[in-house]
Amino acid sequence: MTATKKLPAFFFLGAVASFGVTASLAQGAQQPAASPAARIPYSAFKEIHVDQQCHILPYPGSTDAGKSKPRLRKDPIICHLETVNASGHLEDTVVGDELHQSRVRIREQEYVLQNVTQEPRWFVVEQFVPAGWVVDSDPQPSEMAGATALFRVHAEPGEIVRLHVGMRNAKPLHARLPNMKLY
Repeated sequence: MTATKKLPAFFFLGAVASFGVTASLAQGAQQPAASPAARIPYSAFKEIHVDQQCHILPYPGSTDAGKSKPRLRKDPIICHLETVNASGHLEDTVVGDELHQSRVRIREQEYVLQNVTQEPRWFVVEQFVPAGWVVDSDPQPSEMAGATALFRVHAEPGEIVRLHVGMRNAKPLHARLPNMKLY
């Protein structure tokens, strides 16, 4: 008796699944042909772009790249963050006969990037640099695009690479004569 109760549900699920495939094929036939970059799978491009939060960004030539809000996705196997730190301290420097004091803030994080493809890839890490901040890391970015630092990291198939990115902001407090005792 239980087999006959499960049988209609099985047929119903099969009908829903086949209807979903037919509907998606019909919708695909009505959509205009996509640009060549949109039809090529993302893995075919030699660069994988990620932002400062490890979102995988659409390839610049794809149809998603031109949208005001592109679809972002995360894949912790391809990119994840480790050692995310923020700190601050006071820094003193002597210039001539004046002591200059600054409040320094530091932000740093380490990207762990894995090439899951069968070919060598370049990861392009796009790190936003707010006004008043400077990139303070080794290696330095390969280029700046406006307020975005671009770091390029090469990875062989299956290789895991790490990239440390640090930023620094220094705000001068005041200058004064040093209170030094010379012996």
